[in-house]
This record gives sequence, C-alpha cells and structure tokens, in this order.
Amino acid sequence: MAHFDSPQQQTGDGGISAAPGKPFWLQWLSPFLGSKLPRGWAGVAVLSLAATILSWQPYTWRPVSGGLDSSWEVGLAMGFNLHLQWGPSLIFTFGPYGFADYTINFYHLTAFIAVVFGLAVTWGLAALIILALRKSWGLMGAGVAAWAAIAIASNMTGYSDVAADTALALALAALASDQAKCRLVLLSLLGALAGFDILVKFNDGLVSMGLIIVSIGVARNKRLQTALAAGVPFVTVFLVAWLGAGQNLSNLPTYVRGSLSVAAGYGEAMGEQGALEGEVLAALMAVLLAAMFASALGGRPRREQVATVTMLAGWGWALLKEGFVRADTDHNAAFFGLVLVAFCLVRLKRSLLPFQVCAVVLAAIVACHETGSVPRQLHSPVGSASALANELATTLLPGHFAQAQASARHEFLSSGAGLTPTIISLLEGNSVAVEPAQNSVAYSYPQLYWDPEPVLQAYSAYTSYLDNLDAAFLASSRAPERILFQTGWTIDDRYPYFDPPATLESMYCRYIQIAVSGSSQVLARVPNRCGPAVRIGRSTAHFGQVIVVPRAAGRMVLATFSLTMPLETRVTGLLLRSPPVEIEVWSSHPRPVIYRFIPSTALDDHVLSVPAALGYSSLFTPTSVHRIELSGDGWQAVGASVNVTFYAQSLAR
Repeated sequence: MAHFDSPQQQTGDGGISAAPGKPFWLQWLSPFLGSKLPRGWAGVAVLSLAATILSWQPYTWRPVSGGLDSSWEVGLAMGFNLHLQWGPSLIFTFGPYGFADYTINFYHLTAFIAVVFGLAVTWGLAALIILALRKSWGLMGAGVAAWAAIAIASNMTGYSDVAADTALALALAALASDQAKCRLVLLSLLGALAGFDILVKFNDGLVSMGLIIVSIGVARNKRLQTALAAGVPFVTVFLVAWLGAGQNLSNLPTYVRGSLSVAAGYGEAMGEQGALEGEVLAALMAVLLAAMFASALGGRPRREQVATVTMLAGWGWALLKEGFVRADTDHNAAFFGLVLVAFCLVRLKRSLLPFQVCAVVLAAIVACHETGSVPRQLHSPVGSASALANELATTLLPGHFAQAQASARHEFLSSGAGLTPTIISLLEGNSVAVEPAQNSVAYSYPQLYWDPEPVLQAYSAYTSYLDNLDAAFLASSRAPERILFQTGWTIDDRYPYFDPPATLESMYCRYIQIAVSGSSQVLARVPNRCGPAVRIGRSTAHFGQVIVVPRAAGRMVLATFSLTMPLETRVTGLLLRSPPVEIEVWSSHPRPVIYRFIPSTALDDHVLSVPAALGYSSLFTPTSVHRIELSGDGWQAVGASVNVTFYAQSLAR
C-alpha cells in the first residue's frame, strides 16, 4: 500500500517543520497533514487539475429536451429557485441540490453551484487516483489513468455518482494512511462531501455516510476524535446547505422519510430485466476488482482488511442496485464507468503493475462497449477544456447568463413544450401543477405560477406513502387552482389510470375539465364532488386467475389489492430487484391489454371505471374495466395470490 512519505525536518521540541525552501503557507499546513508531506504535491495538484479540465463533458451546458429526464432536471432547479420545502412540498430521488448532478443553464445560481460541485468532486477524485497510483505508475502515468477513467465515468453518469466514488477514494486513502493527522484531514473532507452529497442525491449520500461509519468503527484508539473529524464537517456542511436552500429545519424528518420511501420502493417499482451479457460482465468485473484489492491488502493489518472489504461491499451493492435495477444501457454504462474508477484506486506494488494496467484497460474497454462509443473527452480533450471555460465564463462574467437561460427555454419550446394562447390564458393568474411529468412547461412560461404535487414526477409516486402524499396535497387547501394534465407520460408500460392510483382518484374528485387542446387538458379545482366509498364486493385469486369486476351504474368503481408474496421474492427485491408484476385488463378494447402493476401502491384506491359525470374528454377518461388478472414471470410458480376489495363511490357533476 502506498503512503505519504516525503522528507521533513524534526524540530528540537519534537515538532515538525517543513523542509527548507517550502513556501510559508505549506509550512503552516504541514502540522495538519502529519509529519510527512506527499511527495510531488505540486505535480499531483497540476496533473489532477489537467485531468479535470480535459475530462469535462465536451459541450457547453448539458443539452435539454422535452423528455422525462430534462423535466425532472428543470423541476429540481425550479424547486430550488422558488425555495419549495423538501419533504412536505417536494420529494424525488434527488434532493434540494439535485440540480448539481449536471451542469445545466436553467438559473444563474443553480448553474454556478453545479459547475463548482462538478469541479470539486472531479478534481478531488483525480488527485486521489494519482496519489493511489503514482508509486507504481509514476506521476505522469497516474495522471493519464485519472484523466481516462474520469472521462469515461463522468461521460456516463452525473456528478453525484462521481462524488460517491470520491467518497470511496477518501475513505480508502484514510484507511491506508499511517499518519493520524493526515487520516483526520481525509475524513474531514469525506464528512464535508457526504453532508452536501446527501442533499444532491440521497442514495449517494447514504453511501458516503456508510463509509464514515466504517471508518469510525475501525479507528484504533481515538474513535471520538475520528467521529468528530468526520461528523462536525458533515453536520456543518449539511446545515449550511440546507438553510442556504431556504429549507426549514422542521422539514428534515419528512425529507428523510420521503427520500427513504423513494429509495426503498425503487427496486420493486422500477426494476426490469436486462440482457444477461451485462450482468455477466458486471460479475467478471467484480471478481477482478476483488482479486486486485486482495493482492493489495496482503500483509496489511486485519482491521484494515476487514474495513476495506466492508467499504467495497456497501459501495458495490449500492452501485449494483443503481446500475442493474433498471438494466438499461444508460444505467449499465454508469455502473461500468464508476467501477473503472475503483480499479484505479487499488494501491498495488510496482511488481504487479502489468496486472493492474491490463485490468484498468480491460475495464475501460468494457465500459466503452456498454455505452456503445468512446467518450469524446478521450479523442477531443480540447473540446472539454473549451466547454469548461465557456461554462465558467457564463457563470462568472456579468451579463453572460441571460442568453444561456434564453437558450434553455428555446430548446424546451422547440421540443414540443409549447402551449396555445387559449391554454396560457386559462393558466395565468392561477397556481398551476403540470402533471404527470412535463415540468419544463412551467419553466418555458415563467409567467405561470408553478405549484407542483410533492412527488416531482407522477411515475415516482410508487409507494403508498408517496402516492397518498400527492393525493392528500390535492385534497388540501394548498392544492393548485389549475392542473395542466398531458397524456403520454407513463413508463414501463404501466396502466396510465393507475399511475399513481390514489392521486388520480383525488384529482377526479376535486378537478373538473375546462379546456382541451390536443394532448393537453386544463383542470380547475372545485369542492370535493365524491361521496363516501361503499364496499360492493371482494374476490380472492391466485396469480393467473381472472377476476370479474362488479358494476355500479352511475358511480365510480374502485379496487384495492392485497398481495401475498413469498418471503424469498421480497428478499430478492431488497438485494436487487424482484420480478415485475403484471395486470391484464379487459375493457373496451377487443382484446385484453397487459400492463405493469406496482405492488407498493396495491393497497391504494385504483379507479376501474368512472360515470359520465366525470366530464372529461375521452382521451383523458379511464376506460371501464370489466375483468382483471394479475400475473408475472415466476409468480404463479411460487404461489402468489391477491385479495381484491371493490368499492363504489358517487361522483357529482
């Protein structure tokens, strides 16, 4: 394992002084870094900065479109700009600073924060890679490896995931250091990073917190000192950032609860089977990485070995969940890019240099293969430097950002987010939620007063807690006066009138249609027009058996589902993902249609049919469901079953 080792002078009283010729500020820093400064610190700083500049994404600002990703990205930026309260008023996979995951030109302050965050985590990661490799690779070789690894990883994912890799690098460096003061400095940086990253992306922040906990647990004699070194920066940065975003401290419990609900429900609701090739490659990369760390840990203290294995296991499990729950090209590629960085953090002896070089090259080839191309940063690094210079100039020089912001709005409008003058006139002067997903509409028309449902995009309300959070919001006095509802925004072949179920029921009860234009519908809030739900039937069936839906003329028919699933399927879902559940629907179509069914919202009210009193145009009216059948690959074989309770509810015109 490599350690910090450069010449120092011992003072007469046992203190440490810098070697002759060192600048005064470096002499002042030396007590905090321990008795020995890193050899070649200037080279590390310069090379890591160069790696950061040349690996920057080679376009000025991340492109935006009318798709789902750009919609939640702009929603996060608008939430920060409007100081919406996270937890009760807004919740998503990302937190109050989630806009910092990418550099996008939505607002001046959000763009500036994103650029600074991206620079900090990338530069820090590059420096840590160089420090890990320089003994065996040489300074220049380590710099090239840092540039290539970060270029591939950052091209495939956002800066919050890069920050999670930086947190791993800090934890491993602290663990490997024999200098107590240097170890405390590294843990302080880890604490500060975790305190901010948990407000960018909750999952990645939890990974960083886990690394801190392991670091404290393996501290030999000074656990309190270690805990303070990491804990004080974590709490300080977290609170400063939280309050700086205009958040109330009283909202912290609901923020944590909502974020945990998003994280816990992700695997079951968003999981999908992917190509076996990617999973096999992931297993091979994991085995190779484990072999490299095993070689590096040979002869090291037992405590360090256990801590390293624990850190890698926790980090790797979180990375595996993120990369293979969705099992699509983007998520798979992000997994391999971030694993490539881990290959560059292994501190092997010089004698094993050929082994590590071959492993890093192989990991880079696999990562590029999964994404389908070689990142532009590798064959056009000048473009990366130019893009970074332009982004810095845009955010730092007065008067430069207005044009960039206008460009973002133009991109949204060009992608189809435009509204007719009639629709705009009905929305202006009212609070407006844009559902189920297209928040870019509110950004494209700044004259609208955006007042969204708490879950930023409807498909993410995939647990009962999140679904009922949105439903309760629409039923409360805080509800928006208008809803702009647009069709065609479901994912994974979900049944659009179950996505999410209780929220749509609440919308039908409290909003009437006042205008339609193409795929856009304007709804106006009215007093609750639904009566109490009355039970009209109950059915029990195994998966694969058809259930007949009872009729209730002139009333809305609802259903709740209670699923019975074996324990092993729930464990599988916790570890990675469980097999998706499907629902076959018989309605007005000549043949039944199969949709994705979300088990975590099964107990919520699902609208199966509505009376004419709903008053919505046919494009926005749920079709009447006559029969249903739950199924799914493997579910019948393990004896899964469902209890369905049916209700009828009056709906006034």
